[in-house]
Amino acid sequence: MARAHRTLVALAAITLALPFGALPADAQAPISVAPPSATRLGTPSTPPDARGRTVLAAADRATGMKILVSTEDRWLWLVSGRDTLMSVPVAIGMAKEFEFEGRRFWFETPRSQRKVLAKQPDPRWNVPEWHYMERAKARGFELVRMTKDSKHLLDDGSFLLTIGDNVGRLNEFGNFWAFPPGMEIMFDGKVFVPPFGTQQRAVPDALGPYKLDTGDGYLIHGTNIFNEESIGEAVSHGCVRMSNDDLEKLYPLVPVGTNVFIF
Repeated sequence: MARAHRTLVALAAITLALPFGALPADAQAPISVAPPSATRLGTPSTPPDARGRTVLAAADRATGMKILVSTEDRWLWLVSGRDTLMSVPVAIGMAKEFEFEGRRFWFETPRSQRKVLAKQPDPRWNVPEWHYMERAKARGFELVRMTKDSKHLLDDGSFLLTIGDNVGRLNEFGNFWAFPPGMEIMFDGKVFVPPFGTQQRAVPDALGPYKLDTGDGYLIHGTNIFNEESIGEAVSHGCVRMSNDDLEKLYPLVPVGTNVFIF
């Protein structure tokens, strides 16, 4: 049956009567975004763990507008009462560990009950430190954490420093050039971390046209030109990533305070 002709499924169809399946060995491998089976589109797979099943049961009991996200199916539903308003693929957390300088991170989309705490158009990404750690580890570079008062001499005799709210490069003639937001600052085998509050630490376009903040750093947001093909895969650092077209439809429908169930 063509996806365009499928009947919208009411929340009542989401039931714990589904058989409990074991998590497949390749659960984190990328999957196709081709139209899924009727089960995938209409009814979420039952989570293999107790936490996921508890969240799914809470979603089944909840009334009113709600967002449902299945980490097993990598799928999002927007439900209002007995009507399914949207049913679309999403990217989720990669479920991988990362370690650098003795610090460990676990990147996943946690099964949890949340709320939309805030909404924002044209969001900027306040880049977390682990992003720069990943860049340094991948290249075998040293990580240098800048402050607004620090001044770093480069091998060519120029300096890296912060003037106002911009991180830039000062040459021997006293000319200052600010780095474009989103540009990685890497020189002399080092990755430089811009201070919070600078333009270079707040990257435009990384989150797509909108973001929905569900707390603790976990967002529902869009894509940029570098990850448009990631929808349907387990590749994010924990956020739920939507296609920009789908997010354009979701954003105006969802008020602040909407329940979000991730299972």
